[in-house]
Amino acid sequence: MAIAPFDNNDYELILSDLIADIYYSDISDGSRIVLLRKLTELLARKFLDLGVGEPMNLGDITAYEKNDKFKVTEQYNKVDKRLVKDFEKTINRLRKIGNTHTHTANVLVANKDELIMAEDSIWELFSYLFVQYFLKYNLNLKSDKNVLSFFSLLPPEIRYRTLKKLVEVKGFDNIQLLDKFLLSIVKTKGIDEARFWLNSNREKIQNMDYPSEAEIIEYEEDFSQEDLPLKLRNYSDSYGLLASVINHADVRSASHGLYKNFEEATAIYEQYNLEYYLSSSEEREKFKNLIKFCFIGRISVF
Repeated sequence: MAIAPFDNNDYELILSDLIADIYYSDISDGSRIVLLRKLTELLARKFLDLGVGEPMNLGDITAYEKNDKFKVTEQYNKVDKRLVKDFEKTINRLRKIGNTHTHTANVLVANKDELIMAEDSIWELFSYLFVQYFLKYNLNLKSDKNVLSFFSLLPPEIRYRTLKKLVEVKGFDNIQLLDKFLLSIVKTKGIDEARFWLNSNREKIQNMDYPSEAEIIEYEEDFSQEDLPLKLRNYSDSYGLLASVINHADVRSASHGLYKNFEEATAIYEQYNLEYYLSSSEEREKFKNLIKFCFIGRISVF
């Protein structure tokens, strides 16, 4: 029997209520953790593409021996093997913290460290949605520029975690990926941390193959010369190019980013018509679906 796919519309109301209760209400840390566990279930459903009516418990994902008769196991087995264990580990961390403050056998009050750990793990789950996307559609010089532009609207922490994992998986073989990752370090950790990462990995980056003339021509077709994000023709090696990026005045001034969370990012996100920019291809439609999910229920602070 076919598995019902996840549909944002089916979960918009419950997700909006969850976001409001977790982030915009005055509740205890313990109650917030319990609700973060429920948000974990929705994120897991989105990640596994399990829709309304499909049974799913977090324990089905984290069990050492998976039940092959369960649809959740069928979907789990489709996940890229380079990501699936991290996904399972994060789900298990949130499940354990959430269970502690859901069941009445525990009478201890939640502490800030538990809440911080739970919120940090939620950031991880959001990032896995995009790691999974870019493992399928790739992030390189041929990537859709509209997709990359809207990816930049996400909170810096999600972008940083997504790109960090992609670099871990793919290694140092893609100047576009490394450029995006370097910029995400600037936005989340600051310019000094980004410069440290660049210099620490200098040898690996210098040993990368530089884009060919044909690849440069194809990349430049999507931009005017004034708007080129990467001035590939001005350099002959990846380290020199990335060093120029980090030394650019605009990049230095953006250290630690213009916004840090969904609430600050929402003001910019709401200015765009996603139907106009993210249509006409499967790659764009899939990304539009993901980013819409991420901003459900978020309220602008501006």
